[in-house]
Amino acid sequence: MAASIESLGTSLIQRLPLLPSSSSRIFRGEQSNLGFQPALFPLTQRSLHRVNRAVRAPVAAAVTEKVVKVVAEKPVRFKVRAALTVRKKKEEDLKEKIASQLDAFSDKIGRNVVLELVSTEIDPWTQKPKRSNKAVLRDWFEKKNVKGERVVYTAEFMVDSSFGMPGAITVLNRHQKEFFLESIVVEGFACGPVHFSCYSWVQPTKIHPSERVFFNNKPYLPAETPPGLKELRERELEELRGDGMGERKLTDRIYDFDTYNDLGNPDKGFEYARPITGGDKMPYPRRCRTGRSPTNTDVHAESRREYPSPIYVPRDEAFEEGKQEMLSAGALKALLHNLVPSFVASISPESHDFKAFHDIDNLFKEGLRWKKTLQDQLFHKIPFVSKIEESSEALLRFDTPDIITKDKFAWLRDDEFARQALAGINPVNVERLQVFPPVSKLDPTIYGPPESAIKEEHIIGHLGGMSVQQALEENKLFMLDYHDVYLPFLDRINAQDGRKAYGTRTLFFLTQLGTLKPIAIELSLPPATPGCSRAKRVLTPPTDATNNWLWQLAKAHVCSNDAGVHQLVNHWLRTHACLEPFIIAAHRQLSAMHPIFKLLNPHMRYTLEINALARQILISGGGVIESGFTPGSCCMEMSVSFYRDHWRFDREGLPADLIRRGMAIEDPSQPHGLKLLIEDYPYANDGLLLWSALQAWVRTYVHAYYPNPHVVQADPELQAWYAEAVRVGHADKSGADWWPRLSSPADLASLLTTLLWLASAQHAALNFGQYPLGGYIPNRPPLMRRLVPAEGDPEYDNFLADPHRFFLSALPSLTQATTFMTVIDTLSTHSEDEEYLGERRDSYTWTGDAAMVDAWHTFAAEVRRAEEEITRRNAEPARRNRCGAGVLPYELLAPSSPPGITCRGVPNSVSI
Repeated sequence: MAASIESLGTSLIQRLPLLPSSSSRIFRGEQSNLGFQPALFPLTQRSLHRVNRAVRAPVAAAVTEKVVKVVAEKPVRFKVRAALTVRKKKEEDLKEKIASQLDAFSDKIGRNVVLELVSTEIDPWTQKPKRSNKAVLRDWFEKKNVKGERVVYTAEFMVDSSFGMPGAITVLNRHQKEFFLESIVVEGFACGPVHFSCYSWVQPTKIHPSERVFFNNKPYLPAETPPGLKELRERELEELRGDGMGERKLTDRIYDFDTYNDLGNPDKGFEYARPITGGDKMPYPRRCRTGRSPTNTDVHAESRREYPSPIYVPRDEAFEEGKQEMLSAGALKALLHNLVPSFVASISPESHDFKAFHDIDNLFKEGLRWKKTLQDQLFHKIPFVSKIEESSEALLRFDTPDIITKDKFAWLRDDEFARQALAGINPVNVERLQVFPPVSKLDPTIYGPPESAIKEEHIIGHLGGMSVQQALEENKLFMLDYHDVYLPFLDRINAQDGRKAYGTRTLFFLTQLGTLKPIAIELSLPPATPGCSRAKRVLTPPTDATNNWLWQLAKAHVCSNDAGVHQLVNHWLRTHACLEPFIIAAHRQLSAMHPIFKLLNPHMRYTLEINALARQILISGGGVIESGFTPGSCCMEMSVSFYRDHWRFDREGLPADLIRRGMAIEDPSQPHGLKLLIEDYPYANDGLLLWSALQAWVRTYVHAYYPNPHVVQADPELQAWYAEAVRVGHADKSGADWWPRLSSPADLASLLTTLLWLASAQHAALNFGQYPLGGYIPNRPPLMRRLVPAEGDPEYDNFLADPHRFFLSALPSLTQATTFMTVIDTLSTHSEDEEYLGERRDSYTWTGDAAMVDAWHTFAAEVRRAEEEITRRNAEPARRNRCGAGVLPYELLAPSSPPGITCRGVPNSVSI
């Protein structure tokens, strides 16, 4: 055997002048289509790692000494080749087509894309990184008309055997147009193919003169950075941070922080002015800086750029074409869905309100129709409107929401109202009642006595023979409490035209079946005078027709409260806004070659862009949220109030949140270390499956790079990332003592698990059910226009005379409803390019660490097992909150989904 090995070593040395290094033919896996001889072992990348570990060592023992000696004496120059994958646009407008052709012809005459390899090693003579010759990208002209989404171009380099491993590649675009570079593979080195995951826009030199740098996929902690890459690592981060000056161009790649000073537009009038959120007066997370000039009216407010004009986000954060197509389709539907009701309401005032429930049903059956007389007299005389009617019937008709597909009247039932607190759009506000009666934390000198008006006599008949104290001790009482969130704003809300609200509390009793039933609803208003009797009102399950309609109105007000808190607090603030500082800081402080950046990368995709769009059209003054939800112009102030008084990062992870709300207690004997106090709590049950999968994956990953606390504490990029996210991104709460420390691998794993949970599963649970469950307005009205009438009120007689019509008049109008439905239709839609939990577009090449590639695939398999378990649970008859006659299965945390509105699917990131 020894003789055979020595013979193989001698053979390799004899062939050395033909090879870049002694063992490259055996191990580099060259591809014949790039002009190299086939590899001796045609292996996949993963098996290649195993062969290297198993085979390379014995050969080196026989030949290493001789090979090193030969290389040192006679460096051999050899050729390597790079293959670049460039993504083309599916559809180009005329201007883009002309630019593409001009670039092809200019490439032919020397205006090329130029590349250069950078070694991980320093040249001992120059003390600078070793570099290859400059190489030109080939075949751009010849492939100018290639069909297909991706085009592969090649470039060839000459390097010598002392070059070392390529750690980076520079790209200089001397065309007139940017291009999207997906990846680069360099072949010909002894180490095998070297992968560069790029997924970035490369700007032409006329816009950005300096070369772009892409690092290979091998991860390095800062202290482990190869000498040849240290300067490039630091330079790249400096460029991404920028100088904090001037207005950002759409082609920039600069990440910086700013306050929310662009939500209002005082130049349009006083009613459009909005306070700046972020600062001592209105604490809030920071957003991505755009640097636009101030408004003419207020120097502290940034001028707005209204949709559809693009708003700045770093170039690589912008939506890719598949996502843009989905939003464009949604915009067309929005135009038609909103245009027609506006015409109808303006010309036919009696059509402003829904007159009967079949008017709502017709939105899904027939679409938005006009009376024939109106068509004949007016609409056929307007060609544009006539054309819409003829060609867009499908777009004018809304999809039927899931909530009414299995049982059209489910929303009327008390058990369904309660079930949605556990398995609906907003399953994160229900809490265990620990004190009876509930007590407010608001200032009693302003808002009256803190005790709830709900008394024992209101609920004792609904407790199954238990006393209130016994029900408390046995964890049978639960609550939705929106009293303190709304009460400080109610005077301003109710003074707005077409807005009426209460601060509500709803008590539930846990039945023997494991379901909740509502037993009391408290409706609170600010006391007009001390001791005002109308300030607090309690309704209980009805026993007659009149009280049945009053009860339905009370439930509608609870749902309206719930809708506002869901959208402004749980959805927007706690996932979108609070994650943005961590994303900005990651790009500013963590190199692309940092292992933690590689872990975070798929969970940051599209978030800055969707948040920028939200500032344009959703949370802005007069935007969709203000127009469509009960708080109106108070919306963002309510969000600020929650952030100031309640948001804590250390309670944002799923287990901590469940414990905080009293929905679970710690129990090491349970699979996830928690015992749920409602066993059939679909959001928590399924969420814990995904939380555990994420937690195991993150712990494995962290401990691979941080074996002890010292490595965590000594990592300057990691510490700078967390410090900046807290001190700058969450500056208004940076002094809080509850921020987790970052001193050990366990600290880091906990922090990252929470971030990945919020970006993926938590956001999915709060987002993708919006249209399926909220698209039927009576089930979940986003705003209410009337208070619940009481005897003696001027409108009480109208209510008694026609309760059905009164109920509908309290809901949003036709135009309000259709506008809201159109928006949540888009927000609930998955695009074709969505990446779901357990998926990565570069699943084998996102890192050069083979062990972590294997660990990630183990995580992906665990996610698939979780999905199978969720499917099994939805078929169990004993789980009454997700299975039964007319009951929707709970799939919002089922990880996979096809495109469209599916009421399922967990994307990696906050991407819509």
